Amino acid sequence: MSSTSDKRRDHSCISCGISISGTDAAKFDCPECGTLIYRCSKCRKQSNLYECPDCGFTGP
Repeated sequence: MSSTSDKRRDHSCISCGISISGTDAAKFDCPECGTLIYRCSKCRKQSNLYECPDCGFTGP
């Protein structure tokens, strides 16, 4: 069960670090370990690399 603070927590783009709250961001599971990853629309459009903080998987 999620707490209220978890529901309101701001998330950041894994590539550039900006807050994605209220933006057209993507949320997906890491292909290797399943960790939740957030990316802003600008980084997705530019195919900026990201690295999973848990397993080190790198993707565009």
